[in-house]
Amino acid sequence: MAASSRGFAAFQQASGFRLPSSLRAALFGNREQYFQPSAVSRSRNFSSSTLRRYQYPKATVNKPSTFISSDPVLRQVVQTRQPVVLYEAPKNKWYYWKVYGLAALWIGTGAYAIKFQEDVKEIPDLPFFVRPTAPTNRMRSLELVPSMMGGPMQLRMAVRSAPWAKERIIYSNLGSATISEKCQPMVLELQEAERAKRQSVWQDLGDRNIVSKAWEGSARWVHQKWTNFFLRFKFAVLRFGIAKVEVQGEKWKIDCSGYLLENGKAVDRILPEE
Repeated sequence: MAASSRGFAAFQQASGFRLPSSLRAALFGNREQYFQPSAVSRSRNFSSSTLRRYQYPKATVNKPSTFISSDPVLRQVVQTRQPVVLYEAPKNKWYYWKVYGLAALWIGTGAYAIKFQEDVKEIPDLPFFVRPTAPTNRMRSLELVPSMMGGPMQLRMAVRSAPWAKERIIYSNLGSATISEKCQPMVLELQEAERAKRQSVWQDLGDRNIVSKAWEGSARWVHQKWTNFFLRFKFAVLRFGIAKVEVQGEKWKIDCSGYLLENGKAVDRILPEE
């Protein structure tokens, strides 16, 4: 029996040498690979199980405390344990009347000619200036609230999808909300435009004669009115001064003409830009 087994092994070894390499790999290689587990599959299974195990703890890693200690606003919230208002919308009671009054005028004039109510539903990409969308999706206030029950500091936002809609309160962790652009440059430009609008045209003209004073004052007045009209047109058409905060998949508008802490620097530091 032992002799027959040795003879069969010798025959198998000899026949294996006589076969081409491709046939030897097809006959004997697959059998060995079948019984021996692949190192690649072992590493893949190990890595996938490891990723599944540590997936959630990685997402909940807190930011280092050095960021809180370096920012004065975050440090104030930690020390006082009181919310800090970062932004408040401007209180302009005539704003909605002007926007919707102008929109109603244009819609009422053009609806009969172009069948506005029917045709506008068939347009897939409706331009932003066709509908009065400026007062929609506005953020009334943005606050930084202290930690509660040992949790992290959060952002509290009061928002409205429309002026007549019910106000919603949204809470978000730091780093979860983003802003479309920096607020401070827009705030400074709006302040400069307001200063130029209110500046007296007769400033530094006291030592001139009546004719020169009247001529220079009239030229300044025309320049001031033209500049004011140009800036208003720019702010209205280009939506200048409006920053959008994206949180939980929704975008809400911040009007930079309202109150912004540190002229918008605090919001720019705390909210990362997209």
